[in-house]
Amino acid sequence: MKKLLLLVLLIGAAIYWYLPRVDAPQREGTMNVAALAAPVRVLRGDDGIPYLYADSLADALTAQGFLHAQDRLFQLELHRHLAHGRLAEFVGEKGLRNDRIVRLVDIPGFTRRYLKRISAAERDYLQRYVDGINSYINSHQDDFPLMLGVMGHEVSPWTVTDALAITQFRIWSSSINWRQELLTLRLYDELGPERAAQLAPITVNPDDPRTLPEAALSGAQAALDIDLDLRYDDSLFSEFEPRYAIGSDGWATGPAKSAGKAPIISGDPHLDARHLPGFWYPMGAVTPELRVVGGSTPGNPGWGIGRNEHIAWTGTNGYADVVDLYLEQVDPDNPAHYLEGEASVPFTVREETLRIKDEDAAGGYRSETMTIRETHRGPVISDHGMSMVEGRVLSLRWSVPLYAGPDAGNRELLVAQSVTEATAAISKMATPLNHVVADVHGNIAMVPSGLVPLRSRGNGLLPLPVTGEDNWVKRIPHAQMPIQRNPQRQWVGSTNHRVTPADYPYEYSTHFSPRWRYLRLQQLMEKPVLSADDHWAANQDVFNTLAQRLRPWLVRLYADEPALAPMAAVLADWNLEDSIDQAGPLIFQSVFRHLANEMFADDMDATLLTEYLDQQYYWVERFLYLLETNDSRWVDDSRTPQRESSDDLALRAGQLALAELGAAWGDTPANWRWGDEHTITFFHPFIPGETAARWLGEGIRPMGGSSETLNRGMYMFSNPYQARIVDSVRMIVDLADNDKVLAHFPGGVSERWFDQWNSNFVDDWLNSGKRYWWFSDRAIADNTDSEMILAP
Repeated sequence: MKKLLLLVLLIGAAIYWYLPRVDAPQREGTMNVAALAAPVRVLRGDDGIPYLYADSLADALTAQGFLHAQDRLFQLELHRHLAHGRLAEFVGEKGLRNDRIVRLVDIPGFTRRYLKRISAAERDYLQRYVDGINSYINSHQDDFPLMLGVMGHEVSPWTVTDALAITQFRIWSSSINWRQELLTLRLYDELGPERAAQLAPITVNPDDPRTLPEAALSGAQAALDIDLDLRYDDSLFSEFEPRYAIGSDGWATGPAKSAGKAPIISGDPHLDARHLPGFWYPMGAVTPELRVVGGSTPGNPGWGIGRNEHIAWTGTNGYADVVDLYLEQVDPDNPAHYLEGEASVPFTVREETLRIKDEDAAGGYRSETMTIRETHRGPVISDHGMSMVEGRVLSLRWSVPLYAGPDAGNRELLVAQSVTEATAAISKMATPLNHVVADVHGNIAMVPSGLVPLRSRGNGLLPLPVTGEDNWVKRIPHAQMPIQRNPQRQWVGSTNHRVTPADYPYEYSTHFSPRWRYLRLQQLMEKPVLSADDHWAANQDVFNTLAQRLRPWLVRLYADEPALAPMAAVLADWNLEDSIDQAGPLIFQSVFRHLANEMFADDMDATLLTEYLDQQYYWVERFLYLLETNDSRWVDDSRTPQRESSDDLALRAGQLALAELGAAWGDTPANWRWGDEHTITFFHPFIPGETAARWLGEGIRPMGGSSETLNRGMYMFSNPYQARIVDSVRMIVDLADNDKVLAHFPGGVSERWFDQWNSNFVDDWLNSGKRYWWFSDRAIADNTDSEMILAP
């Protein structure tokens, strides 16, 4: 037995020693990169972050592509297949929903057409990057990640079309407001026009009191004149793009409000960042034209968040509405046509063939054919996983194919030397973001991007009946977007909340984050002067302003109920921080979830209720308004003979929370802990599931924060407490500090099995540990552990 145990231990030790080495890429010495014009030095410290020294920006981009391929080739291939609607070829059935929506919207077809419109400078920018990827693919197959061999996947050379398609896919993935239109239509069908209008989203700009809920009740769009009986399944909702709200925080303080007398910028884009090694790839580059450090994104050249010698930048989802749905009339005399006013127009029809990896099929693949009808506005989405009244169809229109210009703006932002130049670059960008930028001259700004249609009819909340008259006049001119520059208060910020004033002249969006994170940012910005450490603390902040608003009411109600009094005592003593070691956040989140469910459960069937509650940006502000005004049309439970009040609902929610949490964690509320329920799972990059996450990933870890906190830990109501949308990177740039930026992210540089740099930032990310990404030559040199030469 002892010999057997010894043998097992020796085998385990051998595997532990062997696997990291068999899947280890070359990171020292010299590697051939044929596409380079001159050698590039790659310096790395003990955290694995590469810093490139190149003789030109073109060579730096080529080296960037090479390193992305070396460290993240599986991720590159995943994103390429995502963007082309070929994911099922790569991962099998799980990718099919992604492929359907990508082919339906025709991202591959649009990309091929758009490639003919881009400028020579834009094409060259993409080509340099792709040349680096191909230098790795073509010459270093023996260095490929082990997993690609295990999968039997053959990597083909990349083209500019691949990088461009990934850009378009990421733009599309940020354009999720159309799903809100489907939900509104379902509400109209199930509740009727009057009651559905009572649930229309309330959008609040905390900087403009005129947008507060009590002033927003007249904003619902007029009802449709027909019951569409809409039903839909998950066919068009990809697991690999955000179905519901994502977000981000970004802000900047001007020189008068910054300790170093130069602007400080903070950014933390919120994404589903559970899959190692993470969405971002941190790196720096030094060339005669540019010095930059920040987060790059494999599949695209450049840096999505970071700083150069002149500016710093970050971005948040601005939720400008760039997609509309339309209610189309099929010609009753010719079902192959639709009506454009009085004219009968033939549908355009195309077919898309999807290949699905299937070990049981001949040749290892089976196929599925999509027949896609299109109107003048775009594809008919109601043919796919939907049903509705005969003679009507829903079409989808996306602004990007119509308005995209020859330059994407990212290249210009990378080399911008002022907020003015950055604004000009952002004006070209199609992704609907709010960019926060600052420069060394002391300027700060919040600059929206996106190709937002100027609508003559409709507000984007509900599909618009087609009349024959185009409701998109043109795009909103960028100069008339809600730009903020150098405000008197000396700070700008975006937390995905509404940034348009009450008198904004255009229909910009009906979909924004509730106000709670921005209210907390306002509180933190009351400090006269902030240091980089203050920004870092704000970035990690888990104070819950929604709980701050509701707690007095809940404590008052529960203190008089013997069964609920212990919960009232915990809530009363809670410091309102959603930290893992406290009971207060767990009680509040459970009560709030049950409270929302109790308000609407008697009005919607279970399927609609789940979808409604998972779309938190749609209902939270409206829910609070109904609750605080004690609106009997909604707080009353139609399933009971008595008339309930908001107090009654809160008491019932408290009892449900007590039963739920007591069953899981015992009868003493003071002993409950938020981190016991609120967790994040860090999945292995290749092998799905919690078992692989525990043994090969970073496991299931307690996590602070919530949907309402700056340090985000958002979960779906249908899957309570499992954090999904989180800070995918946190970065503080103090433009008075030319040595470093303060940053970390939940992952590592490498996707390789057992690589020391696969998840080495996770613990610091979870525990607010400070990490630095270097900017100056001195700081890079002082922290270099290894050097590699990329030689032409």
